[in-house]
Amino acid sequence: FCATFWLWCRSIRTPQSWPWSILAGLAYFTAAATWGGYIFVNNMIGLHAAVLVALGKNNSGLYKAYTLWYVIGTSLATLVPVIGWSPLKAVEQMPTLLVFITFQLMQICDLIRHRTSRLANPWVFFAFRVGVFALAILVGAGVCWVLYSLGHFAPLGARIRGLFLKHQKTGNPLVDSVAEHSATSNQAYAQFLGDARFVA
Repeated sequence: FCATFWLWCRSIRTPQSWPWSILAGLAYFTAAATWGGYIFVNNMIGLHAAVLVALGKNNSGLYKAYTLWYVIGTSLATLVPVIGWSPLKAVEQMPTLLVFITFQLMQICDLIRHRTSRLANPWVFFAFRVGVFALAILVGAGVCWVLYSLGHFAPLGARIRGLFLKHQKTGNPLVDSVAEHSATSNQAYAQFLGDARFVA
């Protein structure tokens, strides 16, 4: 996870640093394949990219870095059997998809602006961009409604739902979720470790 965050930050250091996002996507894949907390990494990188855009730090390097990270990381993560298509179905992973779509819409608007002289005026371009995003929101809402009607979206994960339930043991959802695990039996140690268990 540290490698994923470090490589992500390295990929946006300058507008020319975006190739580092390829490694960030690969690091994200390894994180997703080894630990269930990959959703945290996914959402934190998406949030970081969105905050950078909101602060006016958007540039072509950020666009390329986020696009590469998202496409490589998400497509490889779907190959992990326990993850499958959840990056495109689970509600808790939708924010990063929304950031990805927003980046694509912003890039399309910029490409059209550079090819059309009518959009040279900042106010005209602003109105054009608002219209593009309004249309995208309407189309997106329609697509989401159809997909929801077809049962495409997965319900919230157990850990997310657990944040909204009363916790019996400690009152802390994280501690209670870990406390649910039982101690490993001696038979399991013998079966999987053999005589090496005595060395440890």
